[in-house]
Order: sequence, then C-alpha cells, then structure tokens
Amino acid sequence: MTTTIDDGSPARRNATPGPERGGGPTLAEVAQAAGVSRATASRVLAGRAAGKSASHARVLAAAEELGYVVNGLARSMMGVGRRSIAFVSSIMVGPTFASMAGGAEDVATANGHLFTMCTTGGDVEREAALIETLSEQRVAAVLLVGSTPATEEFEARAQRYSATLARVGAQLILCGRAALPHHPHIASIDYDHRGGVRTGVEHLVTLGHRRIAFLGSLDDMTTPHQRFLGYQDGLHDAGIAFDPALAVRSSNTSDDAAAATLDLLGRDPDVTAIVCQTDIMAVGVCRALHAEGIAIPERISVVGFDDMQLVADLTPSLTTVRAPFHDVGELAGRIAVGGAYDGPVVLPGELIVRGSTGPVRSD
Repeated sequence: MTTTIDDGSPARRNATPGPERGGGPTLAEVAQAAGVSRATASRVLAGRAAGKSASHARVLAAAEELGYVVNGLARSMMGVGRRSIAFVSSIMVGPTFASMAGGAEDVATANGHLFTMCTTGGDVEREAALIETLSEQRVAAVLLVGSTPATEEFEARAQRYSATLARVGAQLILCGRAALPHHPHIASIDYDHRGGVRTGVEHLVTLGHRRIAFLGSLDDMTTPHQRFLGYQDGLHDAGIAFDPALAVRSSNTSDDAAAATLDLLGRDPDVTAIVCQTDIMAVGVCRALHAEGIAIPERISVVGFDDMQLVADLTPSLTTVRAPFHDVGELAGRIAVGGAYDGPVVLPGELIVRGSTGPVRSD
C-alpha cells in the first residue's frame, strides 16, 4: 500500500485525528440487534469476553447478519488490536528497497502486525506530516529507509521524529543509513557501503588495473558519500594516488551514466576500469561501452554495487557488490516488533565476481 500525504492545507491541519464514521452498521446497532449492552458487544467483538454464553453467540450472529466490520484502526489507537509497521522511503520502492521491505514484512506479518509502505517524494514537509499521521494512528514503528543528508539538520529532524513516535510507544529505525552519533537511542541497521566498494577496487588492483575511475552522484548524501570514500580507500591501500579527474558525476540513471562514460573516455582514453556507485549506473556504463565497440572486460572492466537480479543476465554478467538488503529489513523488522536493540548494526556486503572484470591489457 502506498500512502500519500497532502500539502498541509488548513483543512488537513484542522482535521480531527482518526477515522470518520463510514456508512456501515455501528457497534450500537449490533448491540441492539443482539439484545445486549454496547459494552458487552464491544468485549465480544474484541475477543475479550469470557466463555461462550448465549449473549456471546447472539452478538456474533448479529454482527455477521448486519455485516459489521471491527474498526481496527480505532482499536489500535486505543492500544489494542494490531498495530502497523511503516516502511518509509523517498521514492517508490525499486528492486533493492523491495528486498529490504520483503525482509521487514516477513517479520511483521509473522508477528501479527500490518505492514505499510509509504513514500515522501524527497519532500521534508511531506515526510514530517507522514510521521505525524503515523503517530496519530498509533504505528508500532517507522523504518526510515535509504540515504539521507549527512547534516546536523537531518540529525535534528530524526530526533524530532523519534520523540513524536515515542509519545505513542513507537520507535524510529534507520535502515540502510549509519547511526547518528549524538542520538544513540535511534536504532540503525546498515550495511557496509564503504567496505564493499573498497573490495571492488582491491579486486581490480589484483587484476593489474591502476587507472580506475569512479562513477557516482558525488554528493553529500550518506550512501554515495560512503561508497566514494570506499573507492578512495581502495586506491590508498594499493598505493595509487587519487586523481579527481577520474571521479565522474552521474545521477542514478543508466542514461546519465552512459553519457558520463562517453565524456570520461573522451577525456581519458587510458582508463582500464570503472567502479560504479550502483548497478543501475553500471548498466549505463556497459551500454555505452558496447555502443562504442569497447570490449568488456578485455578493454575496460566494470564493477557495480547492489547485485540487482538483472545484472547476472547482462553480457558479460556484472561483477558487483551484493548488499544484504533482505537481512537489513529482517533485522529492522525484529526490532520493530519488540526485539532487543544493542547498538548500531553494520552488515557486510559480498563481492560477486562475474564476467565484467578481467586482467588489465598488457599492451
């Protein structure tokens, strides 16, 4: 389910929290039809009535006959019934986030919780409104997913979200984002972006590559920044000086990556390997190289990051860093349903060597 929050108009701000009555039968009507008090009908339908008395049977029969549906949201707002776990990302879930969501949903549903997926479009006001609405609906936990700005402003915003959720007994869990040092109570489940890229560079170095480029967004968001640092770490460990000219900017689309690749090769035809921030970018790099008749890996080796399902089917198949998205979601889900949190968790990635990397040319 995708949740959309409006733009904060006066009608939205003045709305009374909670659901309005629909057109179906009410609890009072069920009680009247069964010949019992409203309180008795409520206890029976909530599963709190003891025994199997005649009145118990009459309430169930009346509810079925009238088509009465228990208001689960209202029950959760009163602290009973099933509470939801919300998976919040800036964009519609792609294959990587879908795997993370799957891990969290498996745990949530196994423990009797509803699982919702919500998007913010990268709008901070919309994100804040969503957190407020989820707290009004007595969510059990919010999984805030993906890269975020590495700024004091985000830390302050996350603290506000955590405090808002704590008032209703809920918690904020960062998924795929490093812990906030000044807010250790905010749970963080991440994977090793930096170390993963470093292993990719190390792999290329062992194949003899020295002129290794990095293609990424090169911004201050946590994920691209950590992956760029991993690239620099790999060069440093190998004694290769970092050359800013080999840091190539691209958005996370295959078209942009293809264009950036052609620009790079026009400026520096001696490049023998390209490490990409994401698999999506790596797909664009490979497309550009194929279009130019440049053999992979005989002329240029390519490394991605994420291990999206499709990259194993490329020709040649893509060497990439497999990120543990499902495990991140599963662990976050366990914390969301009440599991212990003993401090930040960083799960390792795994370099998957395939056909897109090979020894550097000897000529």
